[in-house]
Amino acid sequence: MKIIKSEDTTMPSKSNALRVLIYSQDGFGLGHLRRNLNISLQIKKMSPQTSILIIADSPVAPFFKLPPKCDFIKLPTIVKVDTGVWRPNRLPMHYKELLQIREDIIQNVALNFRPHIFLVDHMPHGALGELRGPLESLKKHYPETKVILGLRDILGAQEVIKKMWKTEGAFETTERFYDSVYIYGCLDVFNLIEEYEFPPSVLSRARYCGYVARERKKKENETVLKKYFASRKEKFLMVTGGGGADASYFMDKFIDAARVLKKQVNFNAIISTGPFMHEKQIQLLHQKAKGLPVKIVRLGSDSIDLLKRADLVISMAGYNTISEIMRYQKNAIIIPRPGPSAEQTMRTQLLADRGLFNYIHPYQLTASNLAELIMSRLENGTHMDEQKLPNLEGASAVARNMLSSI
Repeated sequence: MKIIKSEDTTMPSKSNALRVLIYSQDGFGLGHLRRNLNISLQIKKMSPQTSILIIADSPVAPFFKLPPKCDFIKLPTIVKVDTGVWRPNRLPMHYKELLQIREDIIQNVALNFRPHIFLVDHMPHGALGELRGPLESLKKHYPETKVILGLRDILGAQEVIKKMWKTEGAFETTERFYDSVYIYGCLDVFNLIEEYEFPPSVLSRARYCGYVARERKKKENETVLKKYFASRKEKFLMVTGGGGADASYFMDKFIDAARVLKKQVNFNAIISTGPFMHEKQIQLLHQKAKGLPVKIVRLGSDSIDLLKRADLVISMAGYNTISEIMRYQKNAIIIPRPGPSAEQTMRTQLLADRGLFNYIHPYQLTASNLAELIMSRLENGTHMDEQKLPNLEGASAVARNMLSSI
């Protein structure tokens, strides 16, 4: 690999402006990118002069609104098809060739950007180990760079993750290269360090920061439903599946449930497909929803306003969506993704045990039991008990810890 490196090899002065580099690997999703943008916004609030560069591979990364002095570098996308198994998303080439391209880009960016802080999201060694070379180079050329690993609340089934991290050398990479480990969750919800048996040396570097939830939107958009419905007196249901790549199975069941509900309650519903649902699946949902008070849309900036307005949210259990549901203490029914990772099922069960919402396991989901639970939640008007909520101020805690680390 040829490294194209600037002639200036000195670390930029902190007194001029800090530089933060973030690695955000998403593939077919939005979760990691949205979480890193929430953190970036808090960094900018606390340190407006800081420059932030995000290395991302989400196909929709270039379309996100960025704060000032923040930019993206887009990697060719690879997608996870099973635990530890990846493939190119668009380019018709062997994954090893694409992996080399990605690693070269990351290494050149890291050495030329010369970050004061390098925040790595989720995978200490990167997808298929693509960060090992760049981490080695940073340690050699810029040893003063603070390297931080950010982990969401739950990684997956304990035995699966422990085996995979040992096999892929993730524990060893964490011990060797990382100054700190920030956990985007709460110890009283899930003891990540203990459950995945991290090496004892990592314990002193780990901090539970709280859930990285989007900052509460201050200004209400009272007219948001006018875009979609002539009348706003009916109960409003919002159905969302995050990025949407694998959400059609439960949205299809919701439409079946809506036919039952139509006979019992006046309601309007929006199904937010997300940017990654296949067009054919969206067409099938449109056809199936004909004659029902259900609209199928790809939501963007309206999503939070609609979530805030909803009388009931029916959702999958992705980290960001769950965090937003908790942020606004919404009446909710959760249907976790069935796989390939156990992450969503585990998160759902742990938070449901705190009494925050009801859930239906995807293998037990039927139109009748979903309709029955929707009616129950609407009749009771159940909202979350604030006393049972975990800490949701993770974004500001992460930003504060990062800035104080240098």
